[in-house]
Amino acid sequence: MQRTTVWSWLVGGILLVGQSVLGVASALATAAGEHLSVPLGLGAALLTAGACIVYAFGLRPAESVVDRRPAGMAILLGLGAFVLAHAVWWAGPTGYAAGAGATPTASLGVIASFVLAIAGAIAILRIGVIPQPWSWIPIAAIALGLGLAVVFAVVPVVAPGAGGPVGVLPATIPGVVGIVSAVLAVTTAPAPARRTRPAAVAVHHG
Repeated sequence: MQRTTVWSWLVGGILLVGQSVLGVASALATAAGEHLSVPLGLGAALLTAGACIVYAFGLRPAESVVDRRPAGMAILLGLGAFVLAHAVWWAGPTGYAAGAGATPTASLGVIASFVLAIAGAIAILRIGVIPQPWSWIPIAAIALGLGLAVVFAVVPVVAPGAGGPVGVLPATIPGVVGIVSAVLAVTTAPAPARRTRPAAVAVHHG
C-alpha cells in the first residue's frame, strides 16, 4: 500500500523550523541591544500559534496529534494563544518598553508557557497518535529547553561575562522538533489513538 504524507505534521514542522529561525534571530538581536528583537519575537509567536492549531486540529482528522480530544485540543490551543498574547504584551508599552520593570511579568509568562507545553506533551504521549518512541520527543525537547533556560539564567549570575547570547540554544530546540516532525510526516503514519476505559468500567473491575 502506498503511504500518504501526513501533511499536518509536515506543515507543523515547517512552522516550528520557521519559529526557531525567528527565535534565534530575536535572541541575537536582544544580545546586541537591537529593538528588532521585538518584531522577530512576535513573528516567532505567530508561527508557534499556527503550529499549535495545525497539530491540534490536523488538516485531516486522523492527523491531529491529540485525536481532536477536547482536553488535548484545549491545551495546545491554549498554549498557542498564550504564547501569542505574551508576545503581543511584550511588544506593547508595558512590555519591552517598560525596561526592567517588566521582567517579573515576562518571567512568569515563560514559566506559564513551559507548564502548558509540558501538559500538551503529556497529552500527546498519552493519546499515542504519534507512534513510540517518537511520541516522547516533545516532552524530551521541553525538558532540554527547560534545562538550558535554567543554565542560561544561572551562568550570568555565577560567572558574569561567560557564555554567549542568552536564549540562542533554547531557541533552536523547536526547530529540531520541527525537522523530526517533517521527517515523520513522510516516513510514518499516525497510530490509532489509545482509548481510555469509561470510569464505570474501571470502577467495576477495580
